[in-house]
Amino acid sequence: MSKERTNGMTPMMNWIDALNAFEAKKEPYAIATVVKAESPSSGKPGDKAIVSADGEIFGWIGGGCAQPVITTAVTDALIDGKPLIVRISPSTGETVTENGVRDVHMACHSGGSLELLVEPRLHNQTILVIGSTPVAEKLESIGPLVSIPTIRYEPGADVDGSYPTSVVATQGKKDKDSLRRALQHSCGVVFFVASEKKALKLKEQLVTDGISESDINRIVAPAGLEVGAETTDEIVVSILAGLIKENRKPQLVVADMTEQVA
Repeated sequence: MSKERTNGMTPMMNWIDALNAFEAKKEPYAIATVVKAESPSSGKPGDKAIVSADGEIFGWIGGGCAQPVITTAVTDALIDGKPLIVRISPSTGETVTENGVRDVHMACHSGGSLELLVEPRLHNQTILVIGSTPVAEKLESIGPLVSIPTIRYEPGADVDGSYPTSVVATQGKKDKDSLRRALQHSCGVVFFVASEKKALKLKEQLVTDGISESDINRIVAPAGLEVGAETTDEIVVSILAGLIKENRKPQLVVADMTEQVA
């Protein structure tokens, strides 16, 4: 039985149809390709799948041991924006990622090994903004002027698509619901325009509602880069600066490592 999806696709769809559907909708996804396999792995060289930002797999890359490893790798690759080689083998110990290669211990007792290439496809870096406040409206108008396109939804409105980062600027209007939607529709940081104290209370409520700790940890409040912002304009500037920093984070890590080596 296939599972219905809001975008009209199902997990039973073949990878070519899924790729075309994601391309048409301009939604982020990743291509996972088996490049090497050793028996008794069910994945074979050349097997391929399209993996959505929320972990749906369209195609075949192996059984239950490989799939959760790849969905995690896809999440990381979509945030990083760079291809990732994933090696699943019984000979490795703890998961280690270095120089674009991730070694993962094979959890299944059947043995075998797989090596896959995960290629992220990010059509754009549109930022999800939820809110009808001056901060939300100004982000929507100013973001594109500094090469940060945004799409804004009113609090409580149904959100379509997946986004790398989101901003919740609701200021008391359906805050918790908006945070939940932002977590569901973005894979990176969720900037929340609120005090740390208010955010902590809402995080506790979200935990009670069943939201995972890893998702809760993606919520950042106060939002943006700490610049002592007080006015609407200053808050918007701090958020845009924070978004830029998030986008550049992988490059900053590489630069820092280079300086340490030097």
